[in-house]
Amino acid sequence: MIVFCVGCSEERDLAPACTDCGGVHPAGILDKTSEDFHGKELARRNYDFALCATCHGADGSGGTAKIACTTCHTQGPTACVTCHGDGPTTGAHAEHRAANTACAECHVVPDRWDAPGHIVDDVAPAEVTLGARAALTPVAGDRQGPPAFANGTCANVYCHGDALHASGGSATRPTWTSPAPTGTCVRCHAAPPPSHAQSDCATCHPASAPHIDGTVQIGTSDGCAGCHGDATSPAPPRDLSGNTTTTALGVGAHRAHLDAPSGLRGPIACTTCHAVPATLTAAGHIDSVLPAEVTPSLGWQRGTGTCATASCHGSSQPAWTQTNVVACGTCHAIPPATASHATATTIATCATCHPATVTSTGAIIVTGGTSVHMNGVVDAP
Repeated sequence: MIVFCVGCSEERDLAPACTDCGGVHPAGILDKTSEDFHGKELARRNYDFALCATCHGADGSGGTAKIACTTCHTQGPTACVTCHGDGPTTGAHAEHRAANTACAECHVVPDRWDAPGHIVDDVAPAEVTLGARAALTPVAGDRQGPPAFANGTCANVYCHGDALHASGGSATRPTWTSPAPTGTCVRCHAAPPPSHAQSDCATCHPASAPHIDGTVQIGTSDGCAGCHGDATSPAPPRDLSGNTTTTALGVGAHRAHLDAPSGLRGPIACTTCHAVPATLTAAGHIDSVLPAEVTPSLGWQRGTGTCATASCHGSSQPAWTQTNVVACGTCHAIPPATASHATATTIATCATCHPATVTSTGAIIVTGGTSVHMNGVVDAP
């Protein structure tokens, strides 16, 4: 670009009258507010950098004028930052930069400054060519048309929620020059979206997950374990508040039921106590308000944390958040108080009638980490 210079002998026709720079440039050549500012003059001459190079060198390093363009434009006069700096400040440019939106998402970024359609022989305003992010479509039926920018407004763009399955946003077709709308999530989708029962986003969507990338990430991994934990997690499940200690009602004795480490019975499947959805979006799953529903026949009492009618615990009703409280005699007397047990006297005599369940010493028979005790089938001759 044209900068302050003196003592040049070559012919120049930048202005009919010069008042400084040794009679070469007008006084406002370095004043951004002046119509004579060198950037504006360069634009009027259709960015003829060859003219600047006459005095300042082909690479702007000083040339015969001994005045380098790189004194002010450290990356050179034709670098992107020379004109754009950290980025335009008009309209919502700053807000998009803060969201790490690449220029190429809204504009064709030229390979070099004089590429066709950039600034040479081009007129304002800059063309908007929406990119891949605007065209993302997680659910095909939610897109009503191609992404477009017209009259200062984006329409049918994924990144503002206008082609988003979780609808209900307050600013899905924002105007470029309008003040940024208040709120964050509610700009693109309702909080919670219509398909959701919970309003705590972090419960299902980890903060570490990428946002507005076309993929809805639920949980920390795929499958049930992403939200509920698995055999390697401290609980499982990790409850929907992130708790992993057994004193939390959402955790409690889940591990004891799934693993049955006491050997008093085999592992209990999730379906014994809950309706397990076939898919993530099945009715009654994420569209259901907390707490999780428990199979009615178990007589679950949330207030006391006990199952009132669960056959596997008899009348003992151990508390869900307590551990190491179940043993022989907890669920039934030793011997049980029934007519068929009238002749039984000690725990060692159980094996007489229940040889596949208990040893002659009264220990539950555990094979492969499981037993046939409390399986609903009486082991008796």
